[in-house]
Amino acid sequence: MFYGVTAEEDEIISTAISTPFSFHNGEDVLKGRSLSREGLGVHCPNQGAKAFHFNRRQKLKDCHIQIDGLTIYFCQLQVVELKELNGEYIYGLRILSILPQEQEKLEAVYESKLCELDDDCNKWTAISSS
Repeated sequence: MFYGVTAEEDEIISTAISTPFSFHNGEDVLKGRSLSREGLGVHCPNQGAKAFHFNRRQKLKDCHIQIDGLTIYFCQLQVVELKELNGEYIYGLRILSILPQEQEKLEAVYESKLCELDDDCNKWTAISSS
């Protein structure tokens, strides 16, 4: 790991779900790798270089992701982690500020992705929708 969380408030507590999405920060469009309730995992495009795309503790404002046909906006994210995972560098971004309606969309997408991973959830959904 190149750097990790520095304080308890930076930790991502919920399960990170591996799912593809696009991450938009100004003109930059990066590949999203994982999603959790508190943050995102985003591919670092400078793999192998000594200069990385974002700095530790850097704050990113007015970003959004596109996932499953939805756009979810974030007022402010912070870079809390840079690690190597399966041969690629991944930034951990923690949500610092998000509007309530965007939080609801994020929560719905997260729960949907979590349900896709849980066979019992899929069975329950099929039974309850009958």
